[in-house]
Amino acid sequence: MDEYEVAIIGCGPAGLSAGIYTGRAQLKTVVIGIPEKSQAQLAKHIENYFGFPEGVDGGVLISKGIIHCTKFGVKFIKEEAVSATESEKKFTIKTSGTELRAKVMIIATGTPIRMSGIGNEEKLIGKGVHYCVSCDGPMYKNKKIAIIGNSNHAAEDAVEALSYTKDVTIIANSDKFEFSDAFDKELTKWQIKTLLGKIKEFKDGKWFESVIMSDGSEAKFNGVFMACGSAGALDFAASIGLEIKDNTLVIDDNNMTSVPGVFAAGNCAGRCRQIAKNVGDGCNAGTSVIRYLRSRDLYMDYGHMTDVITKDEVKIEPVKIETNAAKEEIVPSAVEIMAADKPKKKLRVGWFSFSCCEDSTIVFTEMLNDYYDKLSSVIDIRHARVLRSKNDMTDLDIAFVEGAISNAKQEEEVKKIRANSKKVIAIGSCAVTGMPSGQRNNFDEERKREVDPIIKMFAYGEKVKILKEVIQVDGSVPGCPMTESGFIAELNRQLKEFGYDAQL
Repeated sequence: MDEYEVAIIGCGPAGLSAGIYTGRAQLKTVVIGIPEKSQAQLAKHIENYFGFPEGVDGGVLISKGIIHCTKFGVKFIKEEAVSATESEKKFTIKTSGTELRAKVMIIATGTPIRMSGIGNEEKLIGKGVHYCVSCDGPMYKNKKIAIIGNSNHAAEDAVEALSYTKDVTIIANSDKFEFSDAFDKELTKWQIKTLLGKIKEFKDGKWFESVIMSDGSEAKFNGVFMACGSAGALDFAASIGLEIKDNTLVIDDNNMTSVPGVFAAGNCAGRCRQIAKNVGDGCNAGTSVIRYLRSRDLYMDYGHMTDVITKDEVKIEPVKIETNAAKEEIVPSAVEIMAADKPKKKLRVGWFSFSCCEDSTIVFTEMLNDYYDKLSSVIDIRHARVLRSKNDMTDLDIAFVEGAISNAKQEEEVKKIRANSKKVIAIGSCAVTGMPSGQRNNFDEERKREVDPIIKMFAYGEKVKILKEVIQVDGSVPGCPMTESGFIAELNRQLKEFGYDAQL
């Protein structure tokens, strides 16, 4: 498998701009995407881009960007990126024909989501119509499901869905399929059914019921997963636990997403959807990646020179020690200074779980297996389900809380946790965004009446609440489940705030 320092998903203005910077900095970079599918490629006469007063064809601009990147050694893979996963602090990216690994990933896939135009799609989101197989697939164990789409993205989702059920059908919503030879073989190997034709609507009762084709025929399924077109930012977000708001990826001032090592640029990160802005986004993401992978002593952009403190600027005052013999001046060593500043006790930590499937708890448990020596050197777990009778919730430094809050009893419990903790960190999608636990918040009146007996039987509240609606939250690790790197990044931030030099 080929290894890169930087993998850029998308070859529009944002992705190519980022590639110019990382390539010029001699980082081993690959750009993955099909130029002809860039929105800029479709623009025939652009009159508002800097330096082209006479206007420029979008295709010409993209071609020049590719030539520019190639000049600095950037490699291009003209294929569709269909999935990305994280392990061992690296990202594995699968395309329609190959796999590769990278230390850093820049997502520049353009507009992150497009409705298919199928009738009742938006109405049934979360009620049988879904967009993430890895998130919602477990709901359909041994059930009959359909994947909607005609490209490699749909084929990848269908193969992934086999983990939950063997009854999978891909419906093209088109008059042809566009699978690569590799994916065509995979579908044949696993005997995944396919159905050509366009879909008129999804039949809805109290829930999704069936697919109505344009010819009037009807096909019943328990649920459907949308995989129309190429994999977009939301698909990558779902697979590696990126935070999303208003259908765009949440990024910081450095264009980094909520997962360390994953950056986003262009339309998928929202704001002004113009080529000039997207090129600037790519520049910011590219320079941020360079700083992320290399010491700031080796690379600085012009606006941040004052942030760097050289070793010559650090002054250590001598310590005067009086003895009977004489007065001596002793300059403490760096080791002695660090030892003096280091806290004498470990962080007292608690782990709590409320309304969710506890996938993040599983990730945390696996991390304890993998990083026990490192973790045990800095944290003291005082409260976790596995401790049973030995749990102690008093005077916690950090409480990690997974899951949404669904009733009054849980509200009281989480308020007690808040009162006994210096910091509270929300863990996983349910705690951070409320989903998927909070799907019932969006039920229509008929559906609410249907589930009302269950709500009353278990004394659930009228609304499922995210953690910050009940208590003050000091940080978050999104994802369903959270990623290992996301948790480590947040823990490192907390260690720094509590005065620890140690970083995991």
